[in-house]
Amino acid sequence: MNRMRCTPQPTVPLTYIREQEWYCTQCDNVEQVTKEVTEPTDKQRIFNRLLRLSEDYDIQTLNIESKANELVLRVKLPDFDMSEVRAVQYKQQETGFITVDELMNLQKAGFRRPSEVPPKPQPRDRRTLRNRARQRMFQGEPRSI
Repeated sequence: MNRMRCTPQPTVPLTYIREQEWYCTQCDNVEQVTKEVTEPTDKQRIFNRLLRLSEDYDIQTLNIESKANELVLRVKLPDFDMSEVRAVQYKQQETGFITVDELMNLQKAGFRRPSEVPPKPQPRDRRTLRNRARQRMFQGEPRSI
């Protein structure tokens, strides 16, 4: 169980008290952990979002440089379309073969075989995963009754 409550005295920056309660079903042992957690600043939220870019998109390199009052972001994107490369990989997995043209596109992208193509990045954020699952649920043809 997680419970958040405000501190008795107002603080700057805003601080919460997080109470976690763990219950063991085998030995009926209850353990409580209490921590003071500060609310993240806008700067921290922006930085964390930038770090999660590589989970959502195919990025070769991601460099973040922090200066006094600015963040410098350098993103190196692949010069090929990863969705096409993955489509070739899926076709090879389903049918067992690909054309020479598709193999040449794979080699231009830097992969020798379709099995070397990395999987699509998956975010660790549960909310994003749930939203994507909902979107997939409503795609496609309607079910017959």
